[in-house]
Amino acid sequence: MNSNKITLGIRVRITDGFHIGKIGIVIAKGTRTVLLDIGEPLLISEPPEHLEPAPEDPLPPGWEEVEI
Repeated sequence: MNSNKITLGIRVRITDGFHIGKIGIVIAKGTRTVLLDIGEPLLISEPPEHLEPAPEDPLPPGWEEVEI
């Protein structure tokens, strides 16, 4: 994904690496990495080329789907 198209708050899907297939929300953007909240008790940093746009969240604000 082009780093110019990444803005704070958008949903992205991870396409490569350990967290492949997970969807996260962009909370910070650096020069070479993007900080994501993936709904787990950790934040991860991924390069922009490992991200793609994700569909809009079907859940209302304040709700989140988690794996148990």
